[in-house]
Amino acid sequence: MTEYCKIKVTIMIPTYNQSEFILESINSALRQTYPNLEIIVGDDASEDDTQEIVEKISDPRLKYVRNAFNLGRIANYRNLLYNHANGDFVINLDGDDYFTDPDFILEATKLIDNNQSVAMVIAKTTTKTPNNQFFSDIPIYKSVTGMQILRNLPDHKYLIMHMAVLYARKPALEIDFYRSLTMSSDWESLYRLSLRGEVKYLDRNIGVWRIHGMNETETTSFAKQLENLTIWPSIFKDAIAFGMNPLLAKYLSSRCIVFFAQLSFIKVSMTGNKPLLKFLIAIFNKHTFAALLLMLTPKYTARVMLCLTGYYRRKVSL
Repeated sequence: MTEYCKIKVTIMIPTYNQSEFILESINSALRQTYPNLEIIVGDDASEDDTQEIVEKISDPRLKYVRNAFNLGRIANYRNLLYNHANGDFVINLDGDDYFTDPDFILEATKLIDNNQSVAMVIAKTTTKTPNNQFFSDIPIYKSVTGMQILRNLPDHKYLIMHMAVLYARKPALEIDFYRSLTMSSDWESLYRLSLRGEVKYLDRNIGVWRIHGMNETETTSFAKQLENLTIWPSIFKDAIAFGMNPLLAKYLSSRCIVFFAQLSFIKVSMTGNKPLLKFLIAIFNKHTFAALLLMLTPKYTARVMLCLTGYYRRKVSL
């Protein structure tokens, strides 16, 4: 066994009522050519036939864990990571997503080899909606620090796709991984983890992230969208502890808040102007500096005006 194959890798597959997708997800994990692999399906008390589907699969690398009651998405992630995963490195593959590159983990572990300083390896993905598909990107650099990543956000090349990140389990456990209950709990954890080691980039498109009606990220709830913005002060608080200037951290955090808030405007506006106005007022109250940045950025204020005029609601109805 070569040096990199000594690294044990866990593929965690959390799922809830995803029986129409789960087989494709599991099979894509089983097709990985990397030999030192365990795959754990974490069934969050599904009410469909997920259990029957999974239990028909016979493979020594596959383990099935069914929760006695529904923990919720983030708690299910955490349960798998803290209580069931045994790998030196871990990757999360939601039960409705799938890998398309069978050599992904093999190639990712080659970048780690015996380098104990690597915190994660990041690749690219395809995002599929019912009507379209989009491709993520990565920087031109083969290796960066977490501080470099945070300084470049919210540039799309530095936005991490959860299913395309092979991350070190031990330091993840030490920083209270998946502690946030927000929609972007993965980002809150992964960006903090990036500060704790070297980040490697793998220039391969490795899988498909499905966007459909059941994705929590598609919610129109302004309360959930507002709560999701709280991950950025949390992330940059860690950056300050690792030496980032507090004023710079405040600016960069606010820049991320504004960028993602203006994307949330569109979703919130689908339910009407009243929730949108509440959302805007809440941003001014909770993230005042970010709100000032918003007002000073013409393209973002223009988006707010389009939302208030119902532009995106009409666009969807066409």
